[in-house]
Amino acid sequence: MMLRAMLFSLLVLLWGAGVGATDYHKTKVAVLDFQQQGSFSNQDVGKIVAEWFTTSLVEAGRFEVIERRLMQQILQEQKMGSSGLLDPNSASRIGKLLGVKTVVTGTVQSYERTYELNVRLINVETGAIITADRVRAGSTTSLNDLVAKISARIIRHFPLEGYVVKRDGDAIMVDLGRQAGVRPGFAFTVYLEGAPVRHPKTGEILSIERVPKGLLKITEVRDKTAQAVIVQETCAGCIQAGQQVSSSQPEEALRPEEAARLREEERKREEAERKAREERDKEVREYQEKVEEEAREREKDRLEALEKERKHAAERTAQAAISGLAPLAAFPVQREELRSLALAPNGTLAATGDDDGLIVLWDLAKGVQLATLPGHLKGAVVALAFSADGRQLVSAGKDKRAVLWDIARRQQLAAVGLKEVASDIEMAASGRLVVIGSKGDESWLWDLKANRLRTLKNQNDVLAVAISQDGRMLATAGQDKQIALWDPATGRQLKSLSGHGGDVRMLAFLAGGSYLVSAAEDKLVLIWNPRNGTQQQILRGHADEVVHLAVSRDGQRVLSGDEKLVILWDAQNGQELRRYRVEKRIDLLGMTPDGRLLVLGSGKELTSYRLDTN
Repeated sequence: MMLRAMLFSLLVLLWGAGVGATDYHKTKVAVLDFQQQGSFSNQDVGKIVAEWFTTSLVEAGRFEVIERRLMQQILQEQKMGSSGLLDPNSASRIGKLLGVKTVVTGTVQSYERTYELNVRLINVETGAIITADRVRAGSTTSLNDLVAKISARIIRHFPLEGYVVKRDGDAIMVDLGRQAGVRPGFAFTVYLEGAPVRHPKTGEILSIERVPKGLLKITEVRDKTAQAVIVQETCAGCIQAGQQVSSSQPEEALRPEEAARLREEERKREEAERKAREERDKEVREYQEKVEEEAREREKDRLEALEKERKHAAERTAQAAISGLAPLAAFPVQREELRSLALAPNGTLAATGDDDGLIVLWDLAKGVQLATLPGHLKGAVVALAFSADGRQLVSAGKDKRAVLWDIARRQQLAAVGLKEVASDIEMAASGRLVVIGSKGDESWLWDLKANRLRTLKNQNDVLAVAISQDGRMLATAGQDKQIALWDPATGRQLKSLSGHGGDVRMLAFLAGGSYLVSAAEDKLVLIWNPRNGTQQQILRGHADEVVHLAVSRDGQRVLSGDEKLVILWDAQNGQELRRYRVEKRIDLLGMTPDGRLLVLGSGKELTSYRLDTN
């Protein structure tokens, strides 16, 4: 009897816990004072904006917003401020102290008769930024409208989720009511969860497919349930009890004519997307056909020109010789100007990018073309870099795209769109991170595993990037004549190095990342200790702007170049070892990691030389 009583009590407790678990819990939010930047007639604008946000989120009905006075009291007791633009970690600590799941923080700025509102939502548990938004207005009187606009966007990140519990004709009941913040006029999408969406390579489940069934409009609200009518249904009788619902449309009443308009807009949007897909497919097919035809023409031209190339080999060898160095291989002249060059770590493979968006893979020793990759649909390939194991290649083009390639299979593995045209690209030794500089004030960190970009904000155009072999330090530099050092893991700037009097054009870390080399338009090559920011060596020898740079794998040799001069340096003592004068203008320069081969590009020509490094 005692055992039966205990089991009965346990069942009652479990049933009671299950009933309670269905109750709706509102998201708990804290709104911190906004930081003011610029001049305002009212010095409490940041507090006022925070109050407006608080009111707007409370009125939405689905948030529990911590009361301002209580928040100030708790923070003062802990000797922490609630104002200012906080980094995610600080905002996360404050959020955990206040017992909330989400923190709203940001700035309100005034400049050139323009007012800008910047808002960030931070997940307290992870410290990650959920979303960031920015809006502008021409006067302070418009700030309240901006708050309302961003609040509406914030609410979309917290949709109400529930279930259809009953259907009677066109009348629908859902398990969300007044306690969940539902009001008459709210719109909900009805859907079923479909098949999981898996990553094609790793098999990881990325998301669950949603199969839409229709659209509801709330007409009557009770404490825990609400009545709705069907506005749109994908098929007769598609909406059934047990299906899931999610708030989706702006929370206004949807009249029948509005529903019809939405359906027509959706039809037009789908038709436009279909036509756009057809146009894109057509463009890709035409481009592929063009590439194949050009490849055939190139092969024909190559075969026809082979004998001619052999006849003129001696003449070209004499013309290409520099300071007594005879060419190892003179590659076939290309149809388009060469714009980028990268040498593989094993020293046997090179990649060039041209004005037509093509990437060519070469055998360095023989000067033989191995393969052609249709890298970028429009414009030149402006930057190339190999992975540390030589199995992958990254490219960036004037089409504002960066692409990851599998060398062995000659296939594209991933691609990402950029806001600006890239200026430089580098892959970390781990093969998981790519850094990209741009002809703008931003540079990016491309996480290859997640295929996601993170932005680093710079002061001016970024002309050069580099990442240390251990992946713990990143360097960017450009038109502001400064070298910025970053922590790739956090995106935080560590320090800034000053010493150049002209635009910094090239960067490279020496072995191990203990030293950083920079080349600039002030005709100098500098070797830095990035840990303490000091200059270790100043390499003087160029009479023109230094625009090319390469380093050996062992960190013993540095190769620098201007338009007509190449200098080989001893990185340990800063002594000049060799200098090579070139007749043609140097557009591209590379050195194999073992320091044995020098590769120069000029216009449409590429030539390799064996370096005397003794």
